[in-house]
Amino acid sequence: MSKIDINKKYKPTDITKDLISAHIQQKLIEDNFDWIKSFVKDGKLIGGGKIKPKGCKNNYETVFEYDPNKKGRKENIFVIDKAIKFGKVPHLYYNHSLCLYHPSDLSPYMQFNFVDTIPWISKWLVTYELWLKYGVWLDKEVKH
Repeated sequence: MSKIDINKKYKPTDITKDLISAHIQQKLIEDNFDWIKSFVKDGKLIGGGKIKPKGCKNNYETVFEYDPNKKGRKENIFVIDKAIKFGKVPHLYYNHSLCLYHPSDLSPYMQFNFVDTIPWISKWLVTYELWLKYGVWLDKEVKH
């Protein structure tokens, strides 16, 4: 965990930077998802692992970065698989990270926790394999 050095001269932006959230999310992930390995660096949570969701044919390698200090979407979650044709798959962002939710799906009154997105990776992968089979995204969606 990042320590505060009482002898260091801090800039105002250092004081307002969230240095704890990534550690809290890491602990929640460690306690609930044994397939994920992660570490915190510069206030960001970085990690990943292999997952084979129930009902899926394949194992998938995932990697992620969660930055609680970033404006807007704070997480990027990627599936590393050469078989995925990223130019054609729906519900991926321009950088090929997974689109797991629409901002309107989240309550403006509740704190968003990165750990809550972990089960959504499985849901996305199951929906992806069904999309390969049927050619239709069989989940709630907002076109983008």
